[in-house]
Amino acid sequence: MPEESKTTRTFKELKWSDLQDWAGGKATAKGIKYQEEERVKEIKCTYSGSLVARVEGTIEYFTEVFLKNGKLSSVCTCPVGHDCKHGVAAVLEYLDRVEQGEDVPVVPEEDILIKRSRRGFVGTEISEAYEAEDSSKVLREYLEKLEKRELIEILTTFAKKDNMLGRYLRDRQNLAIKNPEGIIGSIYSELDELWRELKSSHPDFWSYEGEEIPDFSEVQVRLESLLDSGHPDEILDIGKELMDRYKEIEEYDEEGDVGTQISGCMDVVFRALSQSSLSAHEKMLYALELELKDDYSILNEPSIWRETHTQEEWKLFAEALKVRLQKIKKETETETETETETETDILYESSWERDYVVDRLIDALRKAGLSEEIIPISELEAERTGNYTRLVRELLDFGQKKRAEEWIYRGIKKLREYKPGTAYELLQILIEVKENEENWLFVAALETEEFFRFPQLSSYIRMQKAARKIGKWKEIREAALQYLRSGKLPANQPKTTEEFSILPGILPKTGLLDTESLEKIKPPVLDLLIQIAIQEDNADEVIHWYGELKSGKGEAEKTRRFTLEEEIANAVKDKYPEVAIGIWKNIAEDLVSKTKVSSYEEASLYLRKIKETLESIGKTEEWEAYLRQIREANRLKKKLLEILDRLEKTRIIGK
Repeated sequence: MPEESKTTRTFKELKWSDLQDWAGGKATAKGIKYQEEERVKEIKCTYSGSLVARVEGTIEYFTEVFLKNGKLSSVCTCPVGHDCKHGVAAVLEYLDRVEQGEDVPVVPEEDILIKRSRRGFVGTEISEAYEAEDSSKVLREYLEKLEKRELIEILTTFAKKDNMLGRYLRDRQNLAIKNPEGIIGSIYSELDELWRELKSSHPDFWSYEGEEIPDFSEVQVRLESLLDSGHPDEILDIGKELMDRYKEIEEYDEEGDVGTQISGCMDVVFRALSQSSLSAHEKMLYALELELKDDYSILNEPSIWRETHTQEEWKLFAEALKVRLQKIKKETETETETETETETDILYESSWERDYVVDRLIDALRKAGLSEEIIPISELEAERTGNYTRLVRELLDFGQKKRAEEWIYRGIKKLREYKPGTAYELLQILIEVKENEENWLFVAALETEEFFRFPQLSSYIRMQKAARKIGKWKEIREAALQYLRSGKLPANQPKTTEEFSILPGILPKTGLLDTESLEKIKPPVLDLLIQIAIQEDNADEVIHWYGELKSGKGEAEKTRRFTLEEEIANAVKDKYPEVAIGIWKNIAEDLVSKTKVSSYEEASLYLRKIKETLESIGKTEEWEAYLRQIREANRLKKKLLEILDRLEKTRIIGK
């Protein structure tokens, strides 16, 4: 077959470990199952050497798999989006066909399978829009040349072959002679049936496999028929119903299969919104209401936000939001002998909902030409809800850097204890401001304080980067490690509220440090010392601190050791292979004991590492003996034995 050998040469060298390293044990197992069930309906090669395939899941998904420098990667139209079971199935199907001597066609970039596989990724949306427009134009020109009789024949013939087209045409026929109530009632009945299927047939919704998820395509087609027949207003209530129903099961929709289908229906609803009889600001309020129901971000952004509206409409929208935001219920709470007044938001259950509404309000004020109201509202919301980040960003955008820094300090000191996440965001903005000023000494002080406040690997790395800018990493590193080993701070800090430096004589005072804000550690902090040694590629230090960690007898030490052991093994496998192998054996044997196929697949990752490491140091016989031991101990576990068979076979095909 033309050019096929180029793709064959690269893919035929693949090992089972390559699939697992790429997609993980769980996705690899599902991909194997999909290929065995013949779910790969179409597969082709590209001239650049990638694979493109059509794979049957909940619906048909299109995937493209790349192999460059021995590393696999893929994109897919499924909810996962990349490196998924559909890509694994495509690779296995391709290799199976190669092994059977079957031709896999090589196709140019214009091939429809390539285009569909790349749909939804960078640079494709615009080309697809043009493509659809050109295709529609050509089709229209063809249809315009046909006689009425020929058109009828084409439509009736194809409607028999395509259930959705048949449904669409029947709905259009009914809507042409009747009012829409019948179609609307049918849509609600279809939703009732789908929800019964979701909830009663499978009480444990979260146990669903993707291919079992009910199909919402008929609902979407019927919405399309309503819209195309000139009934956009009637669709809006259905949109609210869809989102209300999805909220009942959204937390169980782990892979997003139902959410993806609901999103497709809601795209029709948002198109109907744009065509509805509502005024522009009413359309905005409707879109906002639905977005606030979208806790799991399944919706695409409604086009209403990208459309051009008059300043007056933006003003009306802003005024409506102001009224909503003022609906605060004041409650008086009595604690011992004092009374405190608290404010409760009546409309918005969560802080993110209120924050999102305020973000929309600020955007509306800007577009309404009322920018002077933005800072006062942001200040009020900062005091009311603790969203200092928005206020600081707005002040910086308006060029008020001094006021922004004042609010940063105010916010950090107020929120550090009960909203540490927001306090951290403010600190990062302050660091960004100081970096723009090239005040590297101050940046180093801020990053060092943050490490001593919350000792963790990420803050250690940021501290290192800042310290190297001022040439003081040696001193700061030693102080940090001393703190982790012994709990001793760089200097005896005064137990007062006065400002002090985290590292006197080296770093300046920042005005943000106090003794109460520093992390109370229990030295030595073994897990972090190990992580730092791994980061600094110091296998000897890793082994030293790992030995200390293993000597701990408490449950906390066991938990910390378990979470770190995989990293430790990977870090020391070259210099201390016996330590790494011991860790991998413990993990693999624990997984095998769980008697679950997914655990067997995960265990195979560690067994393969044992195999490769022992073979690399000339201990193949030791590996073979260990594998026999695993087989004998688990001889009744058929699925495990199948996985072990793959483990013995290095390449997927060939030797």
